[in-house]
Amino acid sequence: MKANKAPLAIAITLALGNQSSFAETNDSVTQLEKVVVTASRSEASISNVSGTVQVISQEEVAQQSQPGQKLADILEQLVPGFGPSTQTVTDRTQSVRGRKALVLIDGISQADNRQISRQLSMIRPENIERIEVISGASAIYGGGATGGIINVITRKPADGDIQFASEAGIKVSGDELSTYTLNQSISGRQGNFDYLFSGTYESRDGIFDADGDRVNPDPSQVSRSDTDSKDALVKLGYDFNTEQRLEATLQYFDDQMDSDYAPDTSSIATGKIADTPAPVKGLELKDQPYSKRNSIDLVYSDADLLGNNFQLQTYYREREARFFPYPNVIGSSIFVNQSTSTAEVFGVKLLLDRELTDTLRISYGLDYDIDKGKQRGQLHDLQKYIASGGKVITPTGSSYEYGPDVEAKTLGLYLQTSWDLTEQLTMNAGVRHEQAEVDISDYNPLAETWLLPEAFRTVLKGDVRKYDDNLFNVGLVYRLNDSNEVFANYSQGFEVPDASRILRNAVAPTSPLAANPAINGTNVSEANLDAIKTDSYELGWRGRFDSLLANASVFYNESDKTISFNSDYNVDLLDQKRKVYGFEGSLEYFLNDNWSLGGSYAFTEGRSYYKEVDRWLDLQAADVSPEKYVAFVSYDQEGINVRLQSTTFADYDKGKKVSGGKVVSLDIDGYTTVDLLASFDLPVGTLKAGITNLLNEDYETVYSQWARTTYSGISAHKAEGRAYTLSYRVEY
Repeated sequence: MKANKAPLAIAITLALGNQSSFAETNDSVTQLEKVVVTASRSEASISNVSGTVQVISQEEVAQQSQPGQKLADILEQLVPGFGPSTQTVTDRTQSVRGRKALVLIDGISQADNRQISRQLSMIRPENIERIEVISGASAIYGGGATGGIINVITRKPADGDIQFASEAGIKVSGDELSTYTLNQSISGRQGNFDYLFSGTYESRDGIFDADGDRVNPDPSQVSRSDTDSKDALVKLGYDFNTEQRLEATLQYFDDQMDSDYAPDTSSIATGKIADTPAPVKGLELKDQPYSKRNSIDLVYSDADLLGNNFQLQTYYREREARFFPYPNVIGSSIFVNQSTSTAEVFGVKLLLDRELTDTLRISYGLDYDIDKGKQRGQLHDLQKYIASGGKVITPTGSSYEYGPDVEAKTLGLYLQTSWDLTEQLTMNAGVRHEQAEVDISDYNPLAETWLLPEAFRTVLKGDVRKYDDNLFNVGLVYRLNDSNEVFANYSQGFEVPDASRILRNAVAPTSPLAANPAINGTNVSEANLDAIKTDSYELGWRGRFDSLLANASVFYNESDKTISFNSDYNVDLLDQKRKVYGFEGSLEYFLNDNWSLGGSYAFTEGRSYYKEVDRWLDLQAADVSPEKYVAFVSYDQEGINVRLQSTTFADYDKGKKVSGGKVVSLDIDGYTTVDLLASFDLPVGTLKAGITNLLNEDYETVYSQWARTTYSGISAHKAEGRAYTLSYRVEY
């Protein structure tokens, strides 16, 4: 459905933008002075940060959080430059300023070398204290933050005696009870010891579109329907004295699918993509998809160690993800493959922070981590798969390497400074030296495993790649007066490519398959696995007045290399220039002590240079979000909060790619959704109610429209229609 609907968004609110990092009421305009840590790894006032920083409070997360949602759905509403929700487990189309965002939990990166884009599906909103979002490239926390940083800070134990909180919620979608959620937490302090135990269980049935029909599953990146989630957070702390503290955090997440529905696979046999692919009941699949994440981190802090604020953090994290069996095509051959990806990460972080003078503060330290990743695949019976219309999926044979195993060791040394040059002018500057060693194992090429008898296969020799670079940032913030600041910022970010994914389909030049045009004929030592460095520039302004809060920024970023996802499911790292630019603006206007309205506007556009056609071509909507309008009107008084909000993604007709030497257009139809959210304090507890997609918009997400052309229609699916949510929370 076409969506020239920006006027609707404006009419609802008379304004554009949502500045959640500013004041929530007229009496709290000084909220601009909130302290954040993510921008510099030490405490800093937002008004001293030379860049776009947003703090999303626990109250805002709770207001947006509805049964059945994931964190990425909330960020779509609250972060102006964040891309559209996929309504699946993947975050594939949710870039920030046309680049990847690095997801942190309590300052610990959730990325690993085998990148699978599920980080925002494996964090429950109930366990979030606040979220700090930094827009623009950054190397302060290491690689991966070419578009920005999303730092999720988990809940803290409550002060005082033991406290309990219980919450239960349901969602009705398509006239069916589709989701129910339960959360229980226990928190408190006993002497110098504090503790928090929080557990959530959520069961999701089907997702239903605007016509009330069950939505087609997504086999390429996995749906969230017919899935049970278990999430637990344990936090234990001990204060030795007022300056020294030891804290341990344990997290467990397990998301298991158990579905009777298979995706519509008719396009594989007919070559025709259905307008509305429908799920097929009767799925027979023993090993269904899942996502698991377990982590433990230990932090020792000392507020005065030889004049430094000192923090030592060590952590261990393991992640495992199983995909849905997917029909891969090489030439005229089809292989139904299911894979499981695992990663183990161990790391240490050291931070020292001190004020050298009244005007100069420095933060310095090191990061070291070891990341071990592997992926294994297993073939399934093709004849049964085709004969049953994709319902009967039976494994055959043993597992095999789905790309090489990779071990990455990374050491980063950093120094970050904040210097008040005058009372009005502050300069922030820093440098990070990064060393990385990526050990790629010997492996059997996937294409040979599928296409050749074992006697004709050639083991590809692995390699060790080393990376060594310095990355810089410098910015200025000038306080025009007590109400206004302007800032300018330059920063560099970088990304080490996913070696296992790039090399998955490679074969040796001597292989019998080297001449096959569907195969990457190369060897590991000659593959392009260089790091991608991104230069980011930004100019911005922040303002707060008696009844108005606003900000605006323009940005530009560029890189000399690009990750390319090809139509044959291969991923390449190309010596291809990319540039992205845009504008973000937001405001909130307080009519009185109870009523406010506002929203945000984000425009992002980018181009890549294609040597084969000697042209700059516009990036796809999967890489740069279409124009985005968020608007809201809110009523808030003691015990009552009601919010009407709309989100519009405009039509996008600029996307291009090169396929078979020809330039192909990739147009995206826009859409508008409207939500009504409310909460009421009862004599005992709080009741929340919501209607998502209030106008029952019939649409496909940006991700689904991209997947429709990328995966031959098998991953296309409608978005969820109107849904009703209700939850009740009581603290005691």
